Amino acid sequence: MKAEEVLLETRNLSVEFNGFRALTNINMKVRRGELRVIIGPNGAGKTTFMDLVTGRTKPTEGSVIFDGINITGKATAEIAGKYKIGRKFQGPNVFDNMSVKENIEIALEGFETLLQCILFKKSRAFKERVNEILNKIDLYDYRHFAAGDLSHGQRQWLEMGMVIAQNPKLIILDEPTAGMTARETYKTGEMIKKLQGEHTIIVVEHDMDFVRQVAEYVTVLNYGELLAEGTMEEIQENQEVIAVYLKED
Repeated sequence: MKAEEVLLETRNLSVEFNGFRALTNINMKVRRGELRVIIGPNGAGKTTFMDLVTGRTKPTEGSVIFDGINITGKATAEIAGKYKIGRKFQGPNVFDNMSVKENIEIALEGFETLLQCILFKKSRAFKERVNEILNKIDLYDYRHFAAGDLSHGQRQWLEMGMVIAQNPKLIILDEPTAGMTARETYKTGEMIKKLQGEHTIIVVEHDMDFVRQVAEYVTVLNYGELLAEGTMEEIQENQEVIAVYLKED
């Protein structure tokens, strides 16, 4: 893999909590524009990995290289704002008393400082961008609804839209289909696939039907170590992965 193709790289990434080794020597490369899925049993280190990349946890050893820059140990806000890594957590985190459209508007890139907010004006380009995002998450027809009146799946899509509004280079989605119906889950997969290329995407997920729907390349973690990587076909045929994870599916 050429250096210019790599957006995210972790080198010997490790973290220890009170003597417990949560991650050990994770060496991973994610290509620019890729859709990577990370799977593994409970306790495999998936959440810890996301926390390390986004700055919520500091590594004991190793480094995180993003777009050629060492971001190891940098503050969460700096990683999100300056380096453009967006993360959607498992449960929807939206402003229930605001409209769907207003949720997208307040998340839109370029309005982070007090001065930007004071001088804010809804230009034509601003409105077009908001409508573009609403269409991507299939909530344009619900734009005037209060976010609290949406279904659980729609609230998940709204938060995804709020992440997209920040125009991140990398989007990390933590179990984006949690609590969804089968129809909503499939629809979420199609949304995510359409985002690929415009954004680099890492999805952490347990639903293997969903993983099969979206996965381009899969990383498997187990007991804090990188067990295997490959295409979905290669992972499904990997005997170690079958033994520790897929047999449960």
